[in-house]
Amino acid sequence: MYLLDTNILSEVVRRHPDAGVVRRLGENTSASLFGSAVTRYELRYGAALRDDADDFWARIADQLLPLVTWVPVTQAVAERAGVLAASLRRQGRPCGSLDPLLAATALEAGLILVTRNTRHFEPVPGIAVENWFAAD
Repeated sequence: MYLLDTNILSEVVRRHPDAGVVRRLGENTSASLFGSAVTRYELRYGAALRDDADDFWARIADQLLPLVTWVPVTQAVAERAGVLAASLRRQGRPCGSLDPLLAATALEAGLILVTRNTRHFEPVPGIAVENWFAAD
């Protein structure tokens, strides 16, 4: 089962989506595909910045949101993310504020994190990461 990062889910609404991402999404059902509330925030934020914000969000809501089961950021996820971010910083590997939340969500739920940014998650102990982009 998979936790999909924003860069994976956003391929669905691109004019020319990556063939590898489209293929892998098609091989799975919403029962095995998960999205974090953090990813939903990023999708909404990105849509809201556009000139056609309402129309674009309607497309996302219609085509993309139903593809996955949405996972909340629980207290356990938030606490694990805080410890993880501090640990990475102590190691001289500071990360963005949202990456630890995604990593902690995947770890807490026992999911494989699917992202184009696999290097961001290499230092996270115990995490399984995949890149579905065909050209990478």
